[in-house]
Amino acid sequence: MGKTVFSDVDSPSSVFYRLSSAVWCLVFVVLGLVSVSYAQDYRLGTDDVIKITVYREAEMDREARISADGYISFPLLGKVEAEGLTVSEFEKKLTERLRRYIKKPEVTVFIKEYSTITVTGQVVKPDSYSLKGELTVIEAIGLAGGFTRFASRNNVKIMRIEDGEKKTIKVRVADISKTGDKTKDVPLKRGDIIFVPETLF
Repeated sequence: MGKTVFSDVDSPSSVFYRLSSAVWCLVFVVLGLVSVSYAQDYRLGTDDVIKITVYREAEMDREARISADGYISFPLLGKVEAEGLTVSEFEKKLTERLRRYIKKPEVTVFIKEYSTITVTGQVVKPDSYSLKGELTVIEAIGLAGGFTRFASRNNVKIMRIEDGEKKTIKVRVADISKTGDKTKDVPLKRGDIIFVPETLF
């Protein structure tokens, strides 16, 4: 009985390599589509930086930071409210308003910078982190690498400015983790600062 001979083209290793490459390509395509879909569904808010392009109207292309009152300034339109709208909704809003000045405008909105929250104190990686969608205190601490061994886990504080006034919210993270009561895990807002103090003993 003759032996099966594989050429370099159809050897088992090369077939496996091609199949693996195809699978990974498919994974990257799917992840890319999910990322695009997420960006389109993201709701814009204060401090987000967006890039706006109008097809064949290069002089109107610009970057803008959404102001504290939720608006941006745009040529021909003046102040336009962006806060609370998804990227798709804001694209449609700009398109509709520009129709008074441009024939068949094609507007694209891209999020260049997301607004942030800051995690500081007794965490492994204190830093500012992008607030993409909903995020809670415990999730933010997870992004920062978790607590250090010196952290006072039941004295976590959220420092927030609301309606022009400073507000401090205390969160007992250790108790929440112990009981599993996620209703007490506070949702974060743009600009929040999470401070984890050092335990006193």
